[in-house]
Amino acid sequence: MKRTGFTLLVLAVSFILCLYAQPGVTINKKYNQWYEEALLLYDMDEPTVETDSIALALFSNCASASVEAGDFEMAVESYIKAGNIHQTYQRFSLSNQFYHLSLALNEKKLDNSRLRYEAFLYIGSSFYFSNIIDSAQFYFEEASAIAFNFKGGVLAEQERLYNSLGAIYFESANYLQAKNYFEKALAVTPLSAADYKESFVGIKSNIANCLLRLNQFDSALSIYRSLNAYDSPKEISEIIQQNTAHTYFELGLYDSALLIYKQLPTGNDLNRIKALNDIGRIYMNREQWQQSELVFDSAIAVNKRISAAIKNKEEALAYLYRGQLAARQGLVDEAITWCNEALQEVHLSFTWKSIDDLPGDISQTVSPITLFEILRAKASLFSRKYRSGKQPAFLITALAAYRKAIQTADFIKLNFDNDEAKLFFNSNYQPIYREAIEVAYESCQYNSRYLDDYIFILENYKGNVLYQNLQNIQLKNSAQVPDNVKRREREIKQLLAFYTSRISNNAREKDASQLQKRLLELQVELSRLQKQYDKDESYSLYKLQPLQIDSSLSKIQSGIDDETALLNYFVADSSIYVLAVTRKNATVEKIQAGDFFNKNISYFYDELYRHAEGSRYSGNNVSNFLYRTLIKPVDKIVATQAKWIIIPDGNLYYLPVEALLVNEQDKEYVVQSKAVSYHYSFALLFQKNSHHKSDGESKEMLALAPFIEKDESILSSGFSDLPFSGDEVKAISGNMVTAKEATKQRFMQKAPRHSLIHLATHASIGTDSAANWIQFYPADSVAINNKLFVPEIYNMDLHRAELVILSACETAGGTSTSGEGLLSLSRAFLYAGSDGIISTLWKTEDQVTAYLMQRLHSYLKQDLPPEIALQRAKNDLLSSDKFGVQYKTPNYWSNFIYVGKVEKKGGAWVGFWWLLAIIVPLAALYGYRRMGKSSFRVPVS
Repeated sequence: MKRTGFTLLVLAVSFILCLYAQPGVTINKKYNQWYEEALLLYDMDEPTVETDSIALALFSNCASASVEAGDFEMAVESYIKAGNIHQTYQRFSLSNQFYHLSLALNEKKLDNSRLRYEAFLYIGSSFYFSNIIDSAQFYFEEASAIAFNFKGGVLAEQERLYNSLGAIYFESANYLQAKNYFEKALAVTPLSAADYKESFVGIKSNIANCLLRLNQFDSALSIYRSLNAYDSPKEISEIIQQNTAHTYFELGLYDSALLIYKQLPTGNDLNRIKALNDIGRIYMNREQWQQSELVFDSAIAVNKRISAAIKNKEEALAYLYRGQLAARQGLVDEAITWCNEALQEVHLSFTWKSIDDLPGDISQTVSPITLFEILRAKASLFSRKYRSGKQPAFLITALAAYRKAIQTADFIKLNFDNDEAKLFFNSNYQPIYREAIEVAYESCQYNSRYLDDYIFILENYKGNVLYQNLQNIQLKNSAQVPDNVKRREREIKQLLAFYTSRISNNAREKDASQLQKRLLELQVELSRLQKQYDKDESYSLYKLQPLQIDSSLSKIQSGIDDETALLNYFVADSSIYVLAVTRKNATVEKIQAGDFFNKNISYFYDELYRHAEGSRYSGNNVSNFLYRTLIKPVDKIVATQAKWIIIPDGNLYYLPVEALLVNEQDKEYVVQSKAVSYHYSFALLFQKNSHHKSDGESKEMLALAPFIEKDESILSSGFSDLPFSGDEVKAISGNMVTAKEATKQRFMQKAPRHSLIHLATHASIGTDSAANWIQFYPADSVAINNKLFVPEIYNMDLHRAELVILSACETAGGTSTSGEGLLSLSRAFLYAGSDGIISTLWKTEDQVTAYLMQRLHSYLKQDLPPEIALQRAKNDLLSSDKFGVQYKTPNYWSNFIYVGKVEKKGGAWVGFWWLLAIIVPLAALYGYRRMGKSSFRVPVS
């Protein structure tokens, strides 16, 4: 409307209000009438600028008059609605003034949670539409906290609140949490709402978008297809179609993708660019080079037209794809040029002059993931140039680019706030580490100074997620956060573990639905608690810093004694790299490990992982072959060291190195001369001890053996008794809990107070959390209440524990995960705080187990380190007259392995952790089965 019209309108409103202020008219008697009239205008189906202006004036005057009359609730309501009118016209500073007036009056006179919630919600919206996202998130979270605790009925626009929070988390690339909030929004959207169908389609589309970003393409496509049945607004419909086409592309269904893309309107330039990049890649994958080139050039042209002066991720991707197209045609130099153009577009301050130039600060980018992809592509291209001409300069440039790409990968990982997302990233980008390790190894052949680069790559691949988790836990323990917040966080994590297990074990749809709803509520509450930590200065500073892993060769060598050797393996497709480090020497060697090696190690596992009466062990030849293959190449470095610390990888996680024959003729096993222990990365190896106990504090021991004898409860539970399990712990001078006293509740209560814990019981490893548990005495008629599940173990506090012994079968077994090792029961105890753990790779004979455990405890009483105590116990078995020859083959004794801290000569302890610490339960030895050994026999617990 024209300015003169607006002036006349204001004058008209002023005249109306003046009428109420004439002599003889009491304003305080009229504010109720003003509010009702304003509300009628406010709630109109099709309000105009004129009606909104009148309503605004009435609400403003009503607020002043109702304050004077002492009607503070109406005043607060009026301020909020006046703010909403200003927000409608994007007068955000004015709207926020009214919202803050409402908050101040509410706090002073009312303390009304409902009105405080509304003010927080609308202030959050105001900041969101002003693109002040941190403030928007703060106020939305405050409103969410009120909604969670509100007992007075349904609060207004909760679906808007949760949808807004979901949008914020989505934009910050936290797709899992975004999905949680979108699902929460859907759950609270009232079915009676006039725009329910539109809201339903929009929120379901948002959920599908999260799944799409998480690469759960089938699930995303299922939702997109279901939404086609709805008559949606044009804008939403086009977004759904665009995302459907992209999902088809990701699934490799190119014809379906092209069909949709060709039907989409070209009005939205940004969507058009994304479509062109997909179409260009389809043609490239079909080797239609000319068509692909034309499409990518079109994408670049559209980008330049709409954002010539602005750094743009989509344009950078178009350059990257143009480079991939050139590389596919053998034009390596042209491809490198396109990569440099892409780097220049995605990085805020990089300008390339020479083809080997790289960006500086990796955080100065419009898209870290795109930066990572471009750096990896450039590194691969220089590696390709090196292989064609063997010029070392190209190899060193490739190594520098790989290192920069891996630094970027670490930066990306820190922007995901949950383990599942981090592991997802790690598993999808694992191939870069194989490429980088090969380049680093070859660089070391030219100059040993590149060993530090080799170690850098190795360290960023191995145990990275676990290291960050443990750092985060330690920082949270020291954060200046109220104890009740820390306590509630632990409670929520335990409840999440409980409900996760319950859902997996509940076949009733109604119960499962209720449990899922409760699980979602807890996840949202946990997210809000995290904000309390984010307010702590030291914790926030840590979150903003890139992960620094100081594991240079000199630092590693200074942290070990003259008796220790470190052997760090990296398994590639047909090669194994082994880095051997002692205090004075270091070398990296490449081992050929093709089909012949894989067949031999599969055969050896088949011999080790079984012991059956009448079945003879015949693994000596292959055992010595494996020693010659895996150890002999670095024998000159490690042969004289008495302690070996093995950091395995891939299928080597299932290998007990102490079972290898050094000399087949003399039947000399590694265990007879070496104390072998296992760890996961150098960073974890040298991590400081996290014990809470003070020096000189007495060591308390706890042993549980629930199944030492049969009784009615055990018979009805379906579990067999373990008569020798009591013998295992006879040597313990501590708190021994057996039979019906050895319940899950008793363990949970006592375990945090003890420095040594021994569990002699049944256990299970399966494909999900429902099949990963340790069994206690069946005291409860509900079977799952007697099992300790992996997620529950993660959230225990076992930081006083120096050692946990799990003599239940297969507790060290699990699935091998790229860069993070085996996922097993034992890892959960390590994450919970234990310095070390003795566990089993497979089930063995009961009497052998009892003997080994008795000898182990006798040596532990002498204050021998766990790895040496276990070595001596095994050697005692090998020399004992109590057992026949058939019990002295490695399939009976080498299943027990030690993972944990190792004592440095002179008494200084090196604290560290091994393997993964996430709530992802997986199947025992599944990784081994994938090697194709169908005859492999898995013992039953």
